[in-house]
Amino acid sequence: MIRTDPLYEICQHFFAEYAPAAEAIDENGLIRSLVLLLPDGDSARFFVLVANHTKDRVSYSVFPWRADGAVEIRPDADSVPEVFATVLREGVPLPRDGSLFGWARMKAVTAMIGVRTRYTPASPAPSWAVLPLVGRPAGEWPPFTGERLFGPWFWDHYRAGTIVPLDDLIAGTSGSVFWVDAKDLSVSECCAVARDLRSAAGFTLRRGCYVHYQALRSGKPVPPLAQLLTSPSKTDLGPRFHLARRRAIGYGSFGAASEVTSGCS
Repeated sequence: MIRTDPLYEICQHFFAEYAPAAEAIDENGLIRSLVLLLPDGDSARFFVLVANHTKDRVSYSVFPWRADGAVEIRPDADSVPEVFATVLREGVPLPRDGSLFGWARMKAVTAMIGVRTRYTPASPAPSWAVLPLVGRPAGEWPPFTGERLFGPWFWDHYRAGTIVPLDDLIAGTSGSVFWVDAKDLSVSECCAVARDLRSAAGFTLRRGCYVHYQALRSGKPVPPLAQLLTSPSKTDLGPRFHLARRRAIGYGSFGAASEVTSGCS
């Protein structure tokens, strides 16, 4: 068993320093959660950290992904099991469910990074995917493309500005950015951008098709952008992200990312 006093401060740090990872789970935003990945050899385990602001003092609890056994982290608590202390000291926060980020080179996005942290039958564990822009050389792909596990390198790149958030940029659009699940067009999942979008931060989300890197490496043909934009299986992400932002409950699922963090390559 391990004393919890420093662990309470670690919980505070997670929610203060990793805002893109935190998601409100109640209408008032007083209860927020984030998912932590704990490396376990070549695989990973997942845990959920919850912050409850409904009382005079913020309380925290942590529990395994989709399992019982929550442990409260309080400044005056005696101790917690060692596994939970390890999670808080070594765990890596994952961005909230449905988030989209861009890999920016010379102020232009050359790949998207999508994250899922909500359970669905199609995506039973947290997952992430790299989707490079079709037609760009592999040298412009993120250096972590193909990494087996999501890692702290993500947040290093985020703070350096080479990974940029796309949610707000897309939320301000309509009829411009679409998630396409077009198996009839030989593309199971991709993001189709109908026009260049320039952010307030000065980077540009380029027009084109963003496709899972494994499909690009396999040489699988990608349908033309115009064909994807007329697919009946497309979903306009602008209104979806806009609604989610207004509700302040995260950014909802964008589609089914096909890489599981504990075993992607």
